[in-house]
Amino acid sequence: MAAPHAPPVAYTAVAAQNLRRIESLSDGVFSIAMTLLVLNLRVPAAALVRTEADVGPALLELLPSIGGYVLGFLSLGIFWVCQSTQFTYLEHSDRRLAWWHIAFLLVVGLLTFSTAFLTTHFPLRGAVLVYWANLLLVGAALLGSYRYAERHSLLRAVDAAVSRALVRRIGLMQVLYAAAAGLCFVSVYAGAILLLLVQLNYALGLVADRWLGD
Repeated sequence: MAAPHAPPVAYTAVAAQNLRRIESLSDGVFSIAMTLLVLNLRVPAAALVRTEADVGPALLELLPSIGGYVLGFLSLGIFWVCQSTQFTYLEHSDRRLAWWHIAFLLVVGLLTFSTAFLTTHFPLRGAVLVYWANLLLVGAALLGSYRYAERHSLLRAVDAAVSRALVRRIGLMQVLYAAAAGLCFVSVYAGAILLLLVQLNYALGLVADRWLGD
């Protein structure tokens, strides 16, 4: 008697289950994006820096680009930490979760563009809003990936307080980013400063966890 055939297996049931591959792709995209940020820093032309007295003014001209580089690097670092924290609690993956993280990386890669746009066109309000919109998309994709993993039992046994902290951190970040964007309608400089302060807080932990989910 012929052996019975094994039941067919759907591709979607077995695709993208290797968390390490997703994490490796993420690390690669983040490292490339962080490296590309420095390309926005242009060395002043030799014709503009002929004497010692020319060095200071030439560097002052670079301050917006340097500020954008720092801001962009902080943004990427913050979201890398957030994603790596999620990976700590992921136990399994599936095809849809993989695509959630690919969508996240799609908008992460755009941060090099939105940072260059911000530094090139600052202090136009629209330049800050473009940058904020990019941050909004990054945060939404990251939160969506976690909520999907939560709903489909792809996480390890996570304490409810830990889960709330992970969600709260992303949510409060977006609220503060939105406040900075809104402040731009009063003062573009004030909005940009608030945005930088928010990034510094989340990078350095300047404000306690109970207040800003840090």
